[in-house]
Amino acid sequence: MKTAAVIVIGNEILSGKVTESNAGYLSKELRDLGVDLRRIEIVPDEVDKIAHAVSIASDEFDYVFTSGGVGPTHDDVTLRGIAEALEVGIERNGEFEETMRKFYGGSINEYILRMADLPAGSSLLWEDDLPIPVICARNVYVFPGEPGLLKKKFQAIRSRFRSEPYYLHKIFTTLDEGDIAKILEEAAEAHPAVQIGSYPVYSRKVDYRVQVTIESRDENEAREVTDFLKGRIPAETILRVE
Repeated sequence: MKTAAVIVIGNEILSGKVTESNAGYLSKELRDLGVDLRRIEIVPDEVDKIAHAVSIASDEFDYVFTSGGVGPTHDDVTLRGIAEALEVGIERNGEFEETMRKFYGGSINEYILRMADLPAGSSLLWEDDLPIPVICARNVYVFPGEPGLLKKKFQAIRSRFRSEPYYLHKIFTTLDEGDIAKILEEAAEAHPAVQIGSYPVYSRKVDYRVQVTIESRDENEAREVTDFLKGRIPAETILRVE
């Protein structure tokens, strides 16, 4: 099972000036690909903080995805932080510099060219004819913070991360969590490899009180747990099963 971490970088996120959405997007995409996302972390635009977060995540997980801090301004220090985390230097990447010159044309300047100063040994991923490639430094994949650009770049390389899929079933019930807690515990103890979640909703806009999710890489085991819960939760309280 491949594992991953998402590190969101930006003072604007921590200060509330910008609403973060990239981690949510990546978490869903990675789940669909069969990658187990184990950590989401938000850090400020500070080299040492970025380096600390990336260093730990790079050692602990198969993939690390960073979001933000890769522009041409003084506070875009993500690449420096990644270089420090991986204990390599920063060097001007000639291929990336040429890409910047072609992309920006006559508006190119030294500040923009700083974006070509990458951690030594970085790879450029060009899939899907991206005008600007995804930067990969060891197992760290570097994405911009702008959601539209991040989605476009991730979609271009998402097939690289495909693993065994999760099989997901959902049960929607009018019971409260306390009413089904014992049943869920029994199912979890009998099937420790299956992830069983319980999510209450306190809103009159939906017709259910709790959504129960059953996830497993084993389709038969996911179905077995779903059938067990359907047999134990009173039928009249189950609105639907998906």
